[in-house]
Amino acid sequence: MGRTLHYFARHFHEPITISQVAGHLGISEDCLDFWFDQTRGMTPAEALLHHRLNRLFHTITEQPRQGLRKAIVSCGLGEGRRTIALFENTFGIEMPLFLLTSRRAAEDRAFRRLHPSADQLVLPS
Repeated sequence: MGRTLHYFARHFHEPITISQVAGHLGISEDCLDFWFDQTRGMTPAEALLHHRLNRLFHTITEQPRQGLRKAIVSCGLGEGRRTIALFENTFGIEMPLFLLTSRRAAEDRAFRRLHPSADQLVLPS
């Protein structure tokens, strides 16, 4: 299982087929399916999709101004409404709100880097 997840982590941005993963591990697709069903309750394809969605979450959080389409493609996900709907269903937040929140958080981090002293962050009364 760990080797499969490591493979996902190294190649998530590339097109991946489950037969490629099974071949890389030296096992059959049926065996890989069985492992994932028994340990994670999902198929390897579903696990890969969840990994990519988590990468998208992280990518948007860290670089919210790079553009949504670029972030989606960089994570190996297909463009379009389906990816956004999957993201929203997985994380329970609408994409526009998540983008806005991530951008504001990035602006706040940048501001705090310029003003590291807590005293500078307090407005005089």
